[in-house]
Amino acid sequence: MDTFNILKEKFKKIKNKDYIKSVNTYRNGAGLTLEHELGSTGGDFNIPDFYDIEIKAMYKYRFQSLELFNSAPDGVHFPAISWISENYGYPDKDFKNIKVFKGDVFGNGKNHIGYKYEFKLDVDRIKQKVILEIYRYNRLINNEICWDFDTLKDKLERKDSKLAIFIFNKKYVNSSYYYKYEEMYLYKLKGFNEFINLIEEGIVKVTFKAGVHKSGKYIGTFSDHGTSFRIDVSNIEQLFYSQ
Repeated sequence: MDTFNILKEKFKKIKNKDYIKSVNTYRNGAGLTLEHELGSTGGDFNIPDFYDIEIKAMYKYRFQSLELFNSAPDGVHFPAISWISENYGYPDKDFKNIKVFKGDVFGNGKNHIGYKYEFKLDVDRIKQKVILEIYRYNRLINNEICWDFDTLKDKLERKDSKLAIFIFNKKYVNSSYYYKYEEMYLYKLKGFNEFINLIEEGIVKVTFKAGVHKSGKYIGTFSDHGTSFRIDVSNIEQLFYSQ
């Protein structure tokens, strides 16, 4: 079954439609609305959205970084993200008794997250791990947190072997968002070796999103929104073949 051809036929119908009302009331409903229009077979964050194709929707005036997949790190401390936040994070601006950990880490140089510490990714091909290095005053103080190659390879190949990026425009009318899907770009993954090389080069980065619930019944408590491997859209063809 050629799933790219199935998607192309679906997109012809969607592209011919006028603006489509969002399926929810949030500002970021373009992806869910698109999946609804496609009759998405996904619904699980660990598998592709449409058959074997991962679906991404991007606003035409803001080409941001692309989330490839989420993968929590491993280490001697569990859960690792809570431990990192508590020991190397910084106080939330609203709930100063809670430490958060939000920022990007790269393989080609150290980067500050918060005020005190710097972070870097080290690709260890002997141990087959991507290691989170933590520095203070240019001195390595911790390298116990990591991702195994096998885990990353499984997630990348299962989630992103095929990719479709949809470019949309939007408008806001009578308290609702509407989307028009104008273009579609199709890609196939090059391979895991390319992915690892791009981590070393700082092109694929890790984004931490450990924060605080700001509303609801859990307000004021720690909230981990996932740890994602990402790539800027401008670099997409370093990891994928255009179809």
